[in-house]
Amino acid sequence: MVTISAVLVALHVLANVVWIGALLSVVLLLSRAASGAADAAVVGALARTVHVRLAAPAFMTSFAAGLVIILLAPRVYGHLPWLHIKLAFALVVIALHHVIGARARRVAAGDRGAANVTTLGTVVFICAAAAVFLGVVKP
Repeated sequence: MVTISAVLVALHVLANVVWIGALLSVVLLLSRAASGAADAAVVGALARTVHVRLAAPAFMTSFAAGLVIILLAPRVYGHLPWLHIKLAFALVVIALHHVIGARARRVAAGDRGAANVTTLGTVVFICAAAAVFLGVVKP
């Protein structure tokens, strides 16, 4: 029997896969613009499109599904120390999502200097990996 909780978890995981994949794609596009290998404004516009059409909707879907999961069983999820740590990693990724999106907007407007986001992408990957580890292992 498929429960609403299982459907929400599946939706949350799928949205996270799309979100992090799109966000890292934006980082790769912006790093290409920073290298001067392509027209920065054109690549920045493509990065902005990926951020707006893929990363942002996937983030909102992940956030909404995760929130509903917690709201459906607050007594269960409120007492899980690993979840609080996972959410801290998620907050870092959310903050970087907005920073990277703002950088993409600036590069699309012609500011090539804003394209240097490789370190931010590395931090996104590490925090997302840590959140996945905690969500799967539940230490």
